[in-house]
Amino acid sequence: MDTIDQVPLLEALDEDIDGLEEALAPLTKGTLVDAASRLPLLDKAQLYVLVTYAVETILFSHLRLNGINAKEHAVFSELTRVKQYFEKIQNVENAGSKRESLSVDKAAARRIVRHALVSNLSVLLVTSTGKFAPSGSGALL
Repeated sequence: MDTIDQVPLLEALDEDIDGLEEALAPLTKGTLVDAASRLPLLDKAQLYVLVTYAVETILFSHLRLNGINAKEHAVFSELTRVKQYFEKIQNVENAGSKRESLSVDKAAARRIVRHALVSNLSVLLVTSTGKFAPSGSGALL
């Protein structure tokens, strides 16, 4: 490769690093605990898992670059464990979206409310008049 061909690549790398520094600035200004304390619970869990995954991945890469079999090292089991946490968080997110998509059966809700009102009215009529009115009578509603 020519040195002339490498200059645009180095400039692009420099721009990418600058963008990365800007994106990570909120995390690098204070401690991780401070950054996580302002987040909702699910986002906090994602942040901790992502940071752990990043550190474990760097250690895994370091071992591989030094010629060590990283798959037999304890780092590999930690990476597997962190991936399981990713799956758990994903399951929680998916469960939340399923809840939002549930709809109410309006006809069933109407029947339940009507039955409850009729029952309550018949109890009120019995206590106030002393006479029994059947709960299924249409005269009440």
